[in-house]
Amino acid sequence: MKLYIAVLDDFPDYMTPTLVAHSMLSAHLLFQNEPIYQTWLTDSFKKCVVRVNRKEFAKISQLTVHLGHENNTLNGEKSCAVVLPCPDWEIPNVLKFAKLWKPKGA
Repeated sequence: MKLYIAVLDDFPDYMTPTLVAHSMLSAHLLFQNEPIYQTWLTDSFKKCVVRVNRKEFAKISQLTVHLGHENNTLNGEKSCAVVLPCPDWEIPNVLKFAKLWKPKGA
């Protein structure tokens, strides 16, 4: 079981750690009473950050997610999706085949 954090590829690399930290904290508050989240939190705690384009982000946004943003970056546009964890066999293809996040040009 993994928790996926999808970051829009337009978001600047230098602000991504802040975006992910803020989004994950607010997602924790949103998901904390969900049984599947509690199972992930106590038994797995695996997570991965992926970089996605706008089309992929739109698909991911339709899942059970918390959408995060930074007020002063990308005009406050939602740019991070923290997906409610699910069993490995239920991970949607849009997440399963997304590229792990790394700085552009690295």
